[in-house]
Amino acid sequence: MRISFLILIFLLIGIINSQGQDAKIIASAPVTDFAVANNVIFISTTKGTIESYNLGTKKLIKKISFPKIKDFAGDLIDAEVFKIVLIGKSIYAVVHGLNGFNDIYKVDGSSKQKIINGNIIKSVVIDIEPYNGYLYLGLLSSELIKYNTATKKVIYRKQISNYAFSAMTMSKDGKYIFSTDESGEIHKVDLSNGKVVKDYKGQNVDNVLCIDYASGIIVCGGKDRRFSVYNTYLNSAYHISTNSFVIAVGISPSGKIAALFDDENNNIVIYNLGTKSIVKTLKGHTSMVNKIYFTSENQVISCSIDKQIIIWKNLK
Repeated sequence: MRISFLILIFLLIGIINSQGQDAKIIASAPVTDFAVANNVIFISTTKGTIESYNLGTKKLIKKISFPKIKDFAGDLIDAEVFKIVLIGKSIYAVVHGLNGFNDIYKVDGSSKQKIINGNIIKSVVIDIEPYNGYLYLGLLSSELIKYNTATKKVIYRKQISNYAFSAMTMSKDGKYIFSTDESGEIHKVDLSNGKVVKDYKGQNVDNVLCIDYASGIIVCGGKDRRFSVYNTYLNSAYHISTNSFVIAVGISPSGKIAALFDDENNNIVIYNLGTKSIVKTLKGHTSMVNKIYFTSENQVISCSIDKQIIIWKNLK
Protein backbone atom coordinates (compact mmCIF):
# COMPACT_ATOMS: atom_id res chain seq x y z
CA MET A 1 0.00 0.00 0.00
CA ARG A 2 2.83 2.41 0.87
CA ILE A 3 4.65 1.66 -2.40
CA SER A 4 1.49 2.36 -4.42
CA PHE A 5 1.02 5.62 -2.52
CA LEU A 6 4.59 6.74 -3.27
CA ILE A 7 4.17 5.85 -6.94
CA LEU A 8 0.99 7.93 -7.01
CA ILE A 9 2.84 10.90 -5.45
CA PHE A 10 5.64 10.66 -8.03
CA LEU A 11 3.10 10.50 -10.84
CA LEU A 12 1.32 13.58 -9.52
CA ILE A 13 4.62 15.46 -9.22
CA GLY A 14 5.44 14.51 -12.79
CA ILE A 15 2.08 15.82 -14.00
CA ILE A 16 2.51 19.08 -12.09
CA ASN A 17 6.05 19.60 -13.39
CA SER A 18 4.99 18.89 -16.98
CA GLN A 19 2.31 21.58 -16.96
CA GLY A 20 3.35 24.67 -18.90
CA GLN A 21 6.60 23.12 -20.08
CA ASP A 22 8.02 24.00 -23.49
CA ALA A 23 7.06 21.82 -26.43
CA LYS A 24 9.21 21.21 -29.48
CA ILE A 25 8.74 20.13 -33.08
CA ILE A 26 11.77 18.99 -35.05
CA ALA A 27 11.49 19.71 -38.77
CA SER A 28 13.30 17.87 -41.54
CA ALA A 29 15.51 20.88 -42.34
CA PRO A 30 16.40 24.40 -41.12
CA VAL A 31 13.20 26.42 -40.68
CA THR A 32 12.77 29.81 -42.35
CA ASP A 33 9.17 30.76 -41.49
CA PHE A 34 5.85 29.47 -40.17
CA ALA A 35 2.12 30.24 -40.01
CA VAL A 36 -0.47 28.94 -37.55
CA ALA A 37 -4.17 28.13 -38.06
CA ASN A 38 -6.66 25.77 -36.38
CA ASN A 39 -4.10 23.99 -34.18
CA VAL A 40 -1.86 23.32 -37.18
CA ILE A 41 1.52 24.93 -37.80
CA PHE A 42 2.80 25.22 -41.37
CA ILE A 43 6.54 25.64 -41.72
CA SER A 44 8.91 26.42 -44.60
CA THR A 45 12.48 25.18 -44.89
CA THR A 46 15.78 25.86 -46.62
CA LYS A 47 15.49 22.46 -48.32
CA GLY A 48 12.49 23.43 -50.44
CA THR A 49 9.70 21.95 -48.32
CA ILE A 50 6.52 23.08 -46.61
CA GLU A 51 5.60 20.85 -43.68
CA SER A 52 2.46 20.89 -41.53
CA TYR A 53 2.31 19.61 -37.95
CA ASN A 54 -0.46 19.13 -35.42
CA LEU A 55 0.32 21.49 -32.53
CA GLY A 56 -1.34 19.12 -30.07
CA THR A 57 0.38 15.87 -30.99
CA LYS A 58 3.45 17.48 -32.64
CA LYS A 59 3.05 14.89 -35.41
CA LEU A 60 3.76 15.54 -39.10
CA ILE A 61 0.56 15.85 -41.14
CA LYS A 62 1.91 16.56 -44.61
CA LYS A 63 5.14 17.43 -46.39
CA ILE A 64 5.24 19.21 -49.76
CA SER A 65 8.45 19.48 -51.75
CA PHE A 66 9.40 21.91 -54.50
CA PRO A 67 11.63 20.67 -57.34
CA LYS A 68 15.30 21.62 -57.31
CA ILE A 69 16.45 24.49 -59.50
CA LYS A 70 19.70 25.26 -61.32
CA ASP A 71 22.04 27.89 -59.94
CA PHE A 72 24.24 30.23 -62.00
CA ALA A 73 26.79 27.43 -62.49
CA GLY A 74 24.14 25.01 -63.73
CA ASP A 75 24.20 22.87 -60.60
CA LEU A 76 20.96 21.63 -59.03
CA ILE A 77 20.17 23.25 -55.67
CA ASP A 78 17.23 23.21 -53.27
CA ALA A 79 14.54 25.79 -54.00
CA GLU A 80 14.51 27.37 -50.55
CA VAL A 81 11.09 28.47 -49.29
CA PHE A 82 11.71 31.84 -47.65
CA LYS A 83 8.26 32.95 -46.48
CA ILE A 84 4.76 31.50 -46.18
CA VAL A 85 1.34 33.02 -45.39
CA LEU A 86 -2.21 31.67 -45.28
CA ILE A 87 -5.32 32.93 -47.04
CA GLY A 88 -8.23 30.66 -46.22
CA LYS A 89 -7.12 27.08 -46.84
CA SER A 90 -4.39 28.11 -49.29
CA ILE A 91 -0.71 28.58 -48.57
CA TYR A 92 1.17 31.30 -50.45
CA ALA A 93 4.91 30.81 -50.54
CA VAL A 94 7.96 32.84 -51.57
CA VAL A 95 10.22 30.29 -53.26
CA HIS A 96 13.74 30.60 -54.66
CA GLY A 97 13.46 30.94 -58.42
CA LEU A 98 15.76 31.38 -61.39
CA ASN A 99 18.27 34.18 -62.00
CA GLY A 100 18.36 35.16 -58.33
CA PHE A 101 14.67 36.12 -58.20
CA ASN A 102 11.90 34.61 -56.07
CA ASP A 103 8.63 33.13 -57.35
CA ILE A 104 5.26 33.17 -55.58
CA TYR A 105 3.38 29.87 -55.38
CA LYS A 106 -0.14 29.04 -54.28
CA VAL A 107 -0.36 25.66 -52.55
CA ASP A 108 -3.69 23.84 -52.16
CA GLY A 109 -3.36 20.40 -50.62
CA SER A 110 -0.56 18.79 -52.62
CA SER A 111 -1.10 21.04 -55.65
CA LYS A 112 1.47 23.78 -56.34
CA GLN A 113 0.79 26.62 -58.79
CA LYS A 114 3.24 29.41 -59.64
CA ILE A 115 1.16 32.61 -59.67
CA ILE A 116 3.92 35.25 -59.88
CA ASN A 117 7.16 34.77 -61.78
CA GLY A 118 10.18 36.52 -60.26
CA ASN A 119 11.65 37.13 -63.70
CA ILE A 120 8.64 39.31 -64.51
CA ILE A 121 8.82 41.31 -61.27
CA LYS A 122 12.54 41.95 -61.87
CA SER A 123 13.20 42.42 -58.17
CA VAL A 124 13.65 40.09 -55.21
CA VAL A 125 10.60 39.45 -53.01
CA ILE A 126 11.84 39.78 -49.43
CA ASP A 127 8.61 39.69 -47.41
CA ILE A 128 4.92 38.95 -47.86
CA GLU A 129 1.74 39.78 -45.93
CA PRO A 130 -1.87 38.63 -46.56
CA TYR A 131 -5.19 40.35 -45.93
CA ASN A 132 -8.75 39.75 -47.15
CA GLY A 133 -7.78 37.99 -50.38
CA TYR A 134 -4.85 40.28 -51.19
CA LEU A 135 -1.11 39.66 -51.04
CA TYR A 136 1.30 42.47 -50.28
CA LEU A 137 4.83 41.87 -51.54
CA GLY A 138 7.81 43.80 -50.18
CA LEU A 139 10.59 44.00 -52.80
CA LEU A 140 14.32 44.52 -52.31
CA SER A 141 13.92 47.59 -54.53
CA SER A 142 11.77 49.04 -51.69
CA GLU A 143 8.59 48.74 -53.71
CA LEU A 144 5.27 47.42 -52.45
CA ILE A 145 3.02 45.30 -54.67
CA LYS A 146 -0.66 44.76 -53.94
CA TYR A 147 -1.89 41.58 -55.64
CA ASN A 148 -5.48 40.32 -55.93
CA THR A 149 -5.39 36.54 -55.45
CA ALA A 150 -8.88 36.09 -56.98
CA THR A 151 -8.28 37.99 -60.24
CA LYS A 152 -4.52 37.28 -60.25
CA LYS A 153 -3.84 40.91 -61.06
CA VAL A 154 -1.47 43.51 -59.62
CA ILE A 155 -3.50 46.38 -58.14
CA TYR A 156 -0.53 48.69 -57.69
CA ARG A 157 3.25 48.74 -57.45
CA LYS A 158 4.49 51.70 -55.39
CA GLN A 159 7.91 52.97 -54.38
CA ILE A 160 8.18 53.23 -50.58
CA SER A 161 11.71 54.59 -50.14
CA ASN A 162 15.06 54.94 -51.90
CA TYR A 163 16.82 52.40 -49.70
CA ALA A 164 17.03 48.62 -49.89
CA PHE A 165 13.96 47.06 -48.26
CA SER A 166 14.44 44.64 -45.36
CA ALA A 167 11.17 43.77 -43.54
CA MET A 168 7.52 44.69 -42.96
CA THR A 169 4.55 43.95 -40.73
CA MET A 170 0.83 44.63 -41.03
CA SER A 171 -1.66 46.18 -38.64
CA LYS A 172 -4.35 43.76 -37.47
CA ASP A 173 -7.11 45.68 -39.28
CA GLY A 174 -5.27 45.42 -42.60
CA LYS A 175 -5.17 49.19 -43.11
CA TYR A 176 -1.44 49.79 -42.82
CA ILE A 177 1.91 48.16 -43.39
CA PHE A 178 4.96 49.28 -41.44
CA SER A 179 8.00 48.71 -43.65
CA THR A 180 11.65 49.29 -42.96
CA ASP A 181 14.96 49.38 -44.79
CA GLU A 182 18.68 50.07 -44.58
CA SER A 183 18.03 53.74 -43.64
CA GLY A 184 16.89 52.73 -40.15
CA GLU A 185 13.53 54.45 -40.64
CA ILE A 186 10.05 52.93 -40.35
CA HIS A 187 7.48 53.83 -43.02
CA LYS A 188 3.74 53.69 -42.34
CA VAL A 189 2.01 52.81 -45.62
CA ASP A 190 -1.71 53.22 -46.38
CA LEU A 191 -2.63 49.93 -48.07
CA SER A 192 -5.61 51.41 -49.89
CA ASN A 193 -3.27 53.37 -52.17
CA GLY A 194 0.30 52.34 -51.31
CA LYS A 195 1.30 55.81 -50.12
CA VAL A 196 3.58 56.55 -47.17
CA VAL A 197 1.62 58.54 -44.59
CA LYS A 198 4.25 58.81 -41.85
CA ASP A 199 7.88 58.02 -41.08
CA TYR A 200 9.26 57.02 -37.68
CA LYS A 201 12.97 57.62 -37.14
CA GLY A 202 15.69 58.45 -34.65
CA GLN A 203 16.11 55.14 -32.84
CA ASN A 204 17.99 53.01 -35.37
CA VAL A 205 21.04 54.33 -37.22
CA ASP A 206 21.67 51.37 -39.54
CA ASN A 207 19.78 48.70 -41.47
CA VAL A 208 16.68 47.52 -39.58
CA LEU A 209 16.37 43.75 -40.06
CA CYS A 210 13.10 42.88 -38.32
CA ILE A 211 9.85 44.52 -37.25
CA ASP A 212 6.52 43.76 -35.58
CA TYR A 213 3.46 45.80 -34.60
CA ALA A 214 0.50 45.49 -32.22
CA SER A 215 -1.85 47.87 -30.41
CA GLY A 216 -0.08 51.02 -31.57
CA ILE A 217 3.42 49.80 -30.68
CA ILE A 218 6.21 49.16 -33.21
CA VAL A 219 9.20 47.04 -32.20
CA CYS A 220 12.21 46.58 -34.45
CA GLY A 221 15.92 45.86 -34.42
CA GLY A 222 18.90 45.82 -36.70
CA LYS A 223 22.59 45.89 -37.45
CA ASP A 224 23.23 48.75 -35.04
CA ARG A 225 22.52 46.32 -32.19
CA ARG A 226 19.53 48.37 -31.10
CA PHE A 227 16.11 47.09 -30.09
CA SER A 228 13.76 50.01 -30.73
CA VAL A 229 10.23 50.76 -29.57
CA TYR A 230 7.86 53.37 -31.08
CA ASN A 231 4.53 54.25 -29.46
CA THR A 232 2.48 55.55 -32.40
CA TYR A 233 -0.33 56.77 -30.13
CA LEU A 234 1.84 58.85 -27.80
CA ASN A 235 4.41 59.75 -30.49
CA SER A 236 7.22 58.59 -28.19
CA ALA A 237 10.15 56.22 -28.71
CA TYR A 238 13.20 54.68 -27.10
CA HIS A 239 15.80 52.01 -27.80
CA ILE A 240 17.72 49.43 -25.80
CA SER A 241 21.32 48.68 -26.80
CA THR A 242 22.24 44.99 -27.16
CA ASN A 243 25.48 43.12 -27.73
CA SER A 244 24.60 41.67 -31.13
CA PHE A 245 22.59 42.17 -34.31
CA VAL A 246 18.84 42.08 -33.66
CA ILE A 247 17.51 39.75 -36.36
CA ALA A 248 14.14 38.61 -34.96
CA VAL A 249 11.53 40.37 -32.83
CA GLY A 250 7.92 39.78 -31.81
CA ILE A 251 5.29 41.68 -29.84
CA SER A 252 2.31 40.45 -27.81
CA PRO A 253 -1.26 41.30 -28.91
CA SER A 254 -1.60 43.93 -26.16
CA GLY A 255 1.70 45.59 -27.06
CA LYS A 256 2.86 45.29 -23.47
CA ILE A 257 5.63 42.70 -23.85
CA ALA A 258 8.03 41.90 -26.66
CA ALA A 259 10.69 39.34 -27.53
CA LEU A 260 13.99 39.54 -29.35
CA PHE A 261 16.57 36.98 -30.37
CA ASP A 262 19.97 37.29 -28.70
CA ASP A 263 22.32 35.69 -31.22
CA GLU A 264 25.24 35.84 -28.81
CA ASN A 265 23.73 33.11 -26.67
CA ASN A 266 20.95 31.78 -28.96
CA ASN A 267 18.37 32.84 -26.39
CA ILE A 268 15.08 34.73 -26.73
CA VAL A 269 14.73 37.63 -24.31
CA ILE A 270 11.26 38.76 -23.15
CA TYR A 271 10.94 42.47 -22.32
CA ASN A 272 8.31 44.44 -20.43
CA LEU A 273 7.99 47.47 -22.71
CA GLY A 274 6.59 49.68 -19.95
CA THR A 275 9.39 49.11 -17.45
CA LYS A 276 12.03 48.47 -20.15
CA SER A 277 13.17 45.45 -18.16
CA ILE A 278 13.80 41.79 -18.93
CA VAL A 279 10.95 39.55 -17.79
CA LYS A 280 12.37 36.20 -18.82
CA THR A 281 15.09 34.55 -20.90
CA LEU A 282 14.05 31.57 -23.03
CA LYS A 283 16.81 29.02 -23.56
CA GLY A 284 16.56 26.14 -26.02
CA HIS A 285 17.59 27.15 -29.53
CA THR A 286 21.12 26.34 -30.63
CA SER A 287 21.32 28.54 -33.72
CA MET A 288 19.82 31.56 -35.49
CA VAL A 289 16.11 32.20 -34.89
CA ASN A 290 14.21 33.37 -37.99
CA LYS A 291 10.81 34.20 -36.51
CA ILE A 292 9.18 34.94 -33.15
CA TYR A 293 5.39 35.00 -32.95
CA PHE A 294 3.11 35.62 -29.96
CA THR A 295 0.02 33.42 -30.10
CA SER A 296 -1.21 35.08 -26.89
CA GLU A 297 0.07 37.22 -24.02
CA ASN A 298 1.57 34.15 -22.42
CA GLN A 299 2.77 31.99 -25.31
CA VAL A 300 5.38 32.42 -28.04
CA ILE A 301 6.38 30.23 -30.98
CA SER A 302 9.83 30.52 -32.53
CA CYS A 303 11.64 28.77 -35.39
CA SER A 304 15.32 28.37 -36.14
CA ILE A 305 17.86 27.02 -38.56
CA ASP A 306 18.57 24.40 -35.88
CA LYS A 307 15.37 22.72 -37.27
CA GLN A 308 13.46 23.41 -34.06
CA ILE A 309 10.04 25.00 -33.66
CA ILE A 310 9.62 25.73 -29.95
CA ILE A 311 6.35 26.62 -28.22
CA TRP A 312 7.23 28.66 -25.13
CA LYS A 313 4.65 28.86 -22.34
CA ASN A 314 4.31 30.77 -19.09
CA LEU A 315 6.20 33.89 -20.18
CA LYS A 316 5.45 35.90 -17.05
